Amino acid sequence: MVDNPSTTDPQTDITSSPDQHHDQLVSQLRVFLDRFSSAVLTGAASEELRATLFDLAQGLAEDQAPEERRHYGHLPHLPAAGQATSPWYEVLELTLPDLLVGRAVFGPFFLGGRGAAHGGSIPLLFDELFGRLANAEGMPASRTAYLNTRYHSVVGIGVELTFSAWTDRVEGRKRFMRAELRHGQVLCAEAEALFVTLRPGQA
Repeated sequence: MVDNPSTTDPQTDITSSPDQHHDQLVSQLRVFLDRFSSAVLTGAASEELRATLFDLAQGLAEDQAPEERRHYGHLPHLPAAGQATSPWYEVLELTLPDLLVGRAVFGPFFLGGRGAAHGGSIPLLFDELFGRLANAEGMPASRTAYLNTRYHSVVGIGVELTFSAWTDRVEGRKRFMRAELRHGQVLCAEAEALFVTLRPGQA
């Protein structure tokens, strides 16, 4: 088991100050989600937290931005592309659009039961990785056509895992990809996906 990466902040150097601030903020958000998902609150504590979250949400109202200007999930050089929606991951080796290698940790927020990650959170990670390959900078936009996942071994919470995702072949607008998720030498899950490049005018 390893500490929650949100707390230990394992990451590469980030030289841009705005990006560093965003990464630190997302890391703290992960800590909150992990702690909240593991907490049992009294009625009074729940109401206090609800009021705090309401105030925080109201404070963000004036900072809303169109999709193309948002940082959340749009900073691929940061761990998990600068978002907390998916399990934490860090890309260690990158050859776009052909290969991603890195590590991942499923925090308590992604608990399914009995110490194991929720089954649906594993394809979510795979989809993130495939999207990084299929929508690399300079490439035309594409979308997931299908993503098939096979489970081989339990993915534990708080366990450091390794992943690899790669492009298997390209046929016209179709990009076929594969990925594996491992704990040491143990294969936990593997996936295959098809992404299709959008035609001009498609959203």
